[in-house]
Amino acid sequence: MTSLGIHAIITLVSHVVFIWISFNALQVVDWRKIYNKSNPRMLQLLVAFVSIALGYTVSSFFLNIISVSQNLTLLF
Repeated sequence: MTSLGIHAIITLVSHVVFIWISFNALQVVDWRKIYNKSNPRMLQLLVAFVSIALGYTVSSFFLNIISVSQNLTLLF
């Protein structure tokens, strides 16, 4: 049971960290060239959703790589 709790905390922290990293990385992009609408709130919401999607995907990738490498050691 403790193992499941630790795994859940690691997963949650990983997702939040990678979402934060992707949000900071997306701040470099000049979104005004891509999004020409006059509503800046929608642009901020778009950046937030893109950073959540990107951060979650990258975090899941790294967590799966770690899981597969741990399972691979059971082969030997």
